[in-house]
Amino acid sequence: MTTSPTARMIADAVEASGKTLREIATEMGLERGNVISMLKSGEMRMPIERIPAFAAATGIDPLALTRIAMSEYMPQTWNVLAPTAVPVHEVQLNIRAPSAVVERFKAVCQTERRNYGDMLGLLLDVWDGDVEKMV
Repeated sequence: MTTSPTARMIADAVEASGKTLREIATEMGLERGNVISMLKSGEMRMPIERIPAFAAATGIDPLALTRIAMSEYMPQTWNVLAPTAVPVHEVQLNIRAPSAVVERFKAVCQTERRNYGDMLGLLLDVWDGDVEKMV
C-alpha cells in the first residue's frame, strides 16, 4: 500500500468509477491500462497535464486532484499558487449498512458508469422529487 496521497486519491477514484483500468486509460488517450495501475500504486506519478482527462474518465473533481498532486509533487510551486486557488470542499462519507445494500449500490454505480458521489447526488435528486436533474 502506498503512502502517496495522490496515489490513494487515484485508487479511490478508479474504484468508485466502476470502470476497468483499460477503459479509463482509453478515455485518457493512453494505450495501456497498466499505466493506471502504476498511478494507483504510486509507482508512477500522475502527469499534471493528464489530470483533466483522468478526472473526466473517473468523475472526480480535477481541482481536488490537482491540489493533492501539486502539494505532493511540487510543494514549493504549490505554495506560490495555493493562495490564489479556489478552495475544494470535499468530504468523505463512510456508510455502515448490510453488505447486500452496499454491494447493490456499487453494482448500480458500475452499471450506470457513475462514481459513488454522482450516484448519491442522483439519489438525492430523486428523493427531493427533482426528476429533471436525473437526465
